[in-house]
Amino acid sequence: MDEKQHKLLIDRIVQEVLHRIKMAKTADECVSGTVVLMTSHVPSPKSALSKLRQSFGKDMLFLNLGIKNPFSFEKVVESGADGDDNVASAVAGAANVVLLTPKIGLLESIAKGLDDDFVPHLVIRSLLWRRNVSVVLDFEPPRFKRNTFYEKLVDVLGTLRDMGANLLTYKCATQKDMEGLTLVTEADVMDAWKNKRLEIRCAIGAIVTPSARDKSKELGIRIN
Repeated sequence: MDEKQHKLLIDRIVQEVLHRIKMAKTADECVSGTVVLMTSHVPSPKSALSKLRQSFGKDMLFLNLGIKNPFSFEKVVESGADGDDNVASAVAGAANVVLLTPKIGLLESIAKGLDDDFVPHLVIRSLLWRRNVSVVLDFEPPRFKRNTFYEKLVDVLGTLRDMGANLLTYKCATQKDMEGLTLVTEADVMDAWKNKRLEIRCAIGAIVTPSARDKSKELGIRIN
C-alpha cells in the first residue's frame, strides 16, 4: 500500500467514525409554544380567546380540525388529507397542547385511552410525552349527580385530571341586562305581564307609582 492509498484509507476511517458518532448522538429537540386544537363549535369566541390569551399569551397556533374557524385573524393550520401531518408535527413540537371546547364524547374517548381517531391520538400522545395538556371548557364542571349524565361527565373529567390534563373554564356570553327604568308605571307592569316577564328592573332611585305597586302585587310581577 503506497502513501496515497494509506491516506485515503485513513480518511475513510475518519469519515466512518464521524458518521457513527453523529448517528449515535441524541437529537437535540426542544418543544416550545402553544397549539390549540379546535374540534367543534366554539361558543362565545371573544370570551374563549380572552381566556386563551390570559392563560397562554398571544403567541398561539390554532389547529383547525374540520370546523369553521372562529378566530379568522389568528394563525391557523388546517387539517385534511394533506394537513394531518402538519398538525401532528405542530403538536409534537409544542410545549402546551390545548383542546378547546371539545365534545363530551371526545373527552370520553381520551379518558378511555381510545386513540384510533386522530384527535384522541394527538391528545393521548401529548399526555404520554408529559406536555402541558389543557382542556378549555365553556361550562363549569357539574357537581356529582348519581344516576344522571352528570355523573358520567364528572367521572370523565376526573379521569382526565388523573391523566395529567388541566381543566380550564370560561364563561359564555350572557344576555346583556336591560337598562333599569327610572319611572315604573301601571302600564309598565301590564306590559311585563303581557310579555310573560316576572320582573321589572329599575335604576337606582327609580320612581314607582302607587298604581304600579298595587298592580304588580295583583299580577305577581316583581319590581327590582
